[in-house]
Amino acid sequence: MATEGQSFDQWLRAAKVRLEQLSDQQQTVLQATFRFLQDSNADYSSSRIASHFLLHCGLGLKITQIARLVGIHPRSAFRQRNLSAKDVGQQIHHHFQGRPYGKLLPRHAGSIAEFLFRHPQATRDELLDFIARTWEFRVSKVALWKFLKKCGLDRASLKDLRQVSDTEEEQRVTLQVLEARSPGALVPVPPHRFFLPTRSTPEPSCCGPKCSRGSPRPAIASATITARSSRAF
Repeated sequence: MATEGQSFDQWLRAAKVRLEQLSDQQQTVLQATFRFLQDSNADYSSSRIASHFLLHCGLGLKITQIARLVGIHPRSAFRQRNLSAKDVGQQIHHHFQGRPYGKLLPRHAGSIAEFLFRHPQATRDELLDFIARTWEFRVSKVALWKFLKKCGLDRASLKDLRQVSDTEEEQRVTLQVLEARSPGALVPVPPHRFFLPTRSTPEPSCCGPKCSRGSPRPAIASATITARSSRAF
């Protein structure tokens, strides 16, 4: 990046661009860019404008070389390559307004999911910092919440997913142990969740055959009538 007191040759060497490998046309364009950055002190707006110009003017330099020349991250240069001049102007405006201008896309979900699984206790601010470090843009908390909800990465969805994963892993390990036991060896006791729940019905079910409770109690048994026999034996 062009700084005060730096010569054109030093600027190229700092960006790892060899002067002897540049054509006359390339040298002319880069000299004009160097003066532009020097006059503006290479501020944010000038760097974004210069990078957009160098990326789209057909200069023939690599994207990483252009990124080093204007002082931006190569990932930002690759992303800016697909933006229009209007988009770049809007991003510059949003930058100075202090508003978030990034947009989370489906391709970002994989990296965010990996971060959340590695840091299950991460706060929302820590996740926002991760997004800023990885893609060099910030989003609002509302936009982040909507994105996590849409992709099933919110806390409630992740909690359910972890419970299902733990259960499946426990069952898989139990089956592996049972299959890998040696002949004649004792079978290890599986965890209690491996079995079906015990029966909780306290009385015989009304759907089954009626169970006999035995003869009635003497207090409610029918009385036996006895009669004196008149026949003599």
